[in-house]
Amino acid sequence: MPPAAETDRLGDEIAELSAHLDAATARLLELIRAFDARGGWNTGFRSCAAWLSWRVGLDLGAARERVRVARALGTLPLLAEALARGQLSYAKV
Repeated sequence: MPPAAETDRLGDEIAELSAHLDAATARLLELIRAFDARGGWNTGFRSCAAWLSWRVGLDLGAARERVRVARALGTLPLLAEALARGQLSYAKV
């Protein structure tokens, strides 16, 4: 395969994988929103972010950001759908 064609293929694969990661992130945020709403973290933890930090090893700041975005997407269905389809990146939410 010519170098330019190989580079184009790599670029396409990166874009495709990135879209899959964004779709998986959308599902993760849906789960976080539901868990938070049910108070699943209220088993000795101060917050959903504290539970996430403990359970999945996120830095507390990153966990707070995930909870904030998860809550916000609950009120922004068009953005949530775009993220789930891989058409919008987490960084743009």
